[in-house]
Amino acid sequence: MRTYPFILFSLSILFLSGCSTSMESQEIRMTGKQQFSALSTSTEKPSEVLTVQTVEFSSGQGVPNLGVALFDVETQQEIERGIADKNGMAYFEQVSPQGLYDIVIYRITKQGEWMEQSRESIVFNPEHPTVRIETFNASPKDYLKVPVVLQNPELPNGCEITSLTAILNYYGIKMDKLNLNEYLPKSKVYLKNGVLYGPDPNQAYAGDPKDHDDGYYVFAPPLVDAANKILTEKNVGFRALDITNATKEEIIDYVHSGVPVLTWVTIDWKKPKKFASWVIEGTNRKHVVYKNLHVVVLIGHQKGKVTIMNPLKGIEKVDEKTFFLRYEQLGSHAMVVL
Repeated sequence: MRTYPFILFSLSILFLSGCSTSMESQEIRMTGKQQFSALSTSTEKPSEVLTVQTVEFSSGQGVPNLGVALFDVETQQEIERGIADKNGMAYFEQVSPQGLYDIVIYRITKQGEWMEQSRESIVFNPEHPTVRIETFNASPKDYLKVPVVLQNPELPNGCEITSLTAILNYYGIKMDKLNLNEYLPKSKVYLKNGVLYGPDPNQAYAGDPKDHDDGYYVFAPPLVDAANKILTEKNVGFRALDITNATKEEIIDYVHSGVPVLTWVTIDWKKPKKFASWVIEGTNRKHVVYKNLHVVVLIGHQKGKVTIMNPLKGIEKVDEKTFFLRYEQLGSHAMVVL
């Protein structure tokens, strides 16, 4: 499937850690007149037609009100289009047995624009005329059905890799957090001649997420690289994207488009605490260490609150002003898979 639509060293090193509990679309505007057949928008199933059911990633629930179009594979000419009914069903009668077709799923904006979000090629078999296509749910009843994946006990400082695991699982990409951790570039934090050294978190994870005392954190680029290695190996059409510095509005739009957002916030929802530093390996630059950094998956936004998948606790609701204030104070780090 393809998608389109983003120390002071006098303090003991034992007190440094990452997200441990020990710390406080590509838019496609359809040009020309849009044609909808009465058959395609009907909620009654006609006989001997191709039935397309749009279902949400992870939950498998039908997604209504999405645009669905049928294309000829060879010519890429649109044959027919319709809108999925309340059960996520759309029906197409202009098909031939063993015909090759592309089925494209669109989100329909309030302005009436059709934005491509999923595409799949099929061979129509009249004996099995129903095709289920997993796609984004831009209008869930409450929040995106990202599965809960908890970091403890195996990854006490692995909120980043655990959150990424949950996002991959949401898209139906089966991945274990410990296996995914092996793909994450890591570098040690160490003392040499009385000076503390460590990596740039934009290049590698500091320490190891499995280490309770010597695990710290990482920012988006290494996590994006790890995700893309997995996605390439599994030969799926998704790609991870660093959207650091995305605005509040941009992040909310991702979520409203059915895309969960991995975000860097604080573990206690208090102001970021800096209490240590190390020299970045191979440079003269210092990295100031955050004491209460944490990573969660943003999966919903409604009535002044955001819903998150917190790898320490599960599904939670947080005041949106607090959430985005901490996100911005930590440097506006974020990533998506789409």
